Amino acid sequence: MMTTATGENLMRYYRTGANLTQSEFAAAMGMPFRSYQDIESGKSPVRPVHVAAARWALVELASRSDLKSGFLPLEIAQVVKEAAK
Repeated sequence: MMTTATGENLMRYYRTGANLTQSEFAAAMGMPFRSYQDIESGKSPVRPVHVAAARWALVELASRSDLKSGFLPLEIAQVVKEAAK
């Protein structure tokens, strides 16, 4: 099932799916913690670059995890699976 979450809910969905704190996810995305907090709280808009950074962070985290793609949202897991072929 693909997610229907958008905006700050999408960011929270990605972060909680990976079982990460806001601080950990911000670091994985390569952005300041406070900026991530503002995005997830809705104080700052979610831009396409934020979504791309979040998705890339999940792929990077999955490549180093024992769970591999087990915690990835389906739409991202499918991309990783296709890329591995």
